[in-house]
Amino acid sequence: MAETRIKSRVLSHTRLSDTAYQLRIERKGLVFRAGELLSLYGEATLDSRDYTIASGEGDEALDILYRLLPQGALTPQLARLQPGDALSFSGPCGSFQLRDASASLVFVATGTGIAPCRSFLRTYPELDLTLLHGAREPVDLFYRDEWAAKTYYPCVSRVPVEGFQGRVSDRIKLLSLPPDAHFYLCGANEMIYEVSEWLLKAGFASEQIFKEPYYYRADD
Repeated sequence: MAETRIKSRVLSHTRLSDTAYQLRIERKGLVFRAGELLSLYGEATLDSRDYTIASGEGDEALDILYRLLPQGALTPQLARLQPGDALSFSGPCGSFQLRDASASLVFVATGTGIAPCRSFLRTYPELDLTLLHGAREPVDLFYRDEWAAKTYYPCVSRVPVEGFQGRVSDRIKLLSLPPDAHFYLCGANEMIYEVSEWLLKAGFASEQIFKEPYYYRADD
């Protein structure tokens, strides 16, 4: 059965860094759970891609965080959108939802993999959250101001910064982690493999680890 496409419009389009954007579109009454995905559609039949909703469940609009890939099928089309332009989506779908909002949560993200963490926190502001976010440069530490009330470890891999310079997969090994924490890993596949392996060796159970791979590039 073909997915039902919902016709929406762009409310705002914000450039966050040289290659990253936040697209805000009309919600059109969509009901979703924090961590779920939308499929966005372009001009051609096959020009569709999945993106995690970066908004909270109670927000009026839908925020989508994406990185422009010049040779990609869809993101060059998204990058041309202006407020008022039409855009179709379907969904929600996906299984990267929050399992227990009362548990200690350790979220490890690279690049745009921060999107579901924002949805979690906007939906459940009281979360006991520790966040490790890895990026190449400080400008790609998206939504940084929104993490101020939580335990936040920015990790920058390519340029010298004050604090920790390196990858999240190295930074997490320096932390004292609650034994009953739930771990949510999102972003580069390589990071997810490395952090998962280390957590298992450190004695955490596989049932405590939840994963959402986005792409192959460990230093994004």
